[in-house]
Amino acid sequence: MEADLYLLTLRAEPWGSFQLRNVHKTNVGWSSYPFLPPTAADGLLSSIVSGHRWMEGNFQPPRSLRTLEGHEGLATLGGYPEGGEATRPHFRTHVGNPLISYEGPLWAPPVGTQSAGKKLAVVDEFLSETLRFVVVGGKGTLEGLWEKTLGCVSPFAKKGALHFRYEKAPDVVSLSSERASDATESLTALPMTEIGSIPKRARPYLMPVTSEAQRNRQGRYEVTWSHINCVWESGLKVRQGTPVLLTDTGMGISRSLLEQLLEGR
Repeated sequence: MEADLYLLTLRAEPWGSFQLRNVHKTNVGWSSYPFLPPTAADGLLSSIVSGHRWMEGNFQPPRSLRTLEGHEGLATLGGYPEGGEATRPHFRTHVGNPLISYEGPLWAPPVGTQSAGKKLAVVDEFLSETLRFVVVGGKGTLEGLWEKTLGCVSPFAKKGALHFRYEKAPDVVSLSSERASDATESLTALPMTEIGSIPKRARPYLMPVTSEAQRNRQGRYEVTWSHINCVWESGLKVRQGTPVLLTDTGMGISRSLLEQLLEGR
């Protein structure tokens, strides 16, 4: 890990709700993460910087800032809303298949048809006015990333769009290696083993942190993710004595989470 690490905060406006399927989804129940996990946030920023728009169904390999020239050593810890709330659960039909089966096992075709019928999905989405992208790395590299994202608009999270605000200067602060006190709040999602105290609304999540891909016989990439059990909510406290990287305002980033990101793709 680099001796001198800095934190860049990129603020973006979601245009409309976003639906980022929780890894615990089922065929008929899709709940959304209320934040962008590290893999999703890293891939989105990589697409903006490289100028390559990723489309669902292309079966491309995972995207990462660290694979781009001039962005080595960067770690994206996710995109976190400032406020916001989940929508009420609602029904959503499967695009391209109007035949709905209400009988038999999941994905069984309706009786007398040859089509693979699907049941209506129950979906919730998330609404927020601002997402904070948290990126750690060298100061010069982070400032270059800020310049490349300034004013950009990008698709994200199933059916949303994201606008990175115009700003006069990058929000870059230095990080110091410390151990958490009983008052240290987590700036990002926190591994379950490092939780100090949990706000009433906080929920556990199985969060993807790294990903890798291999080509199959058809030439497509099959992606696998590495996950950790974590919690995220504003006001979440880090367990006292946990190794963290602190900002000048006393907010903490889990060192173990950062190390996992830097070791992965």
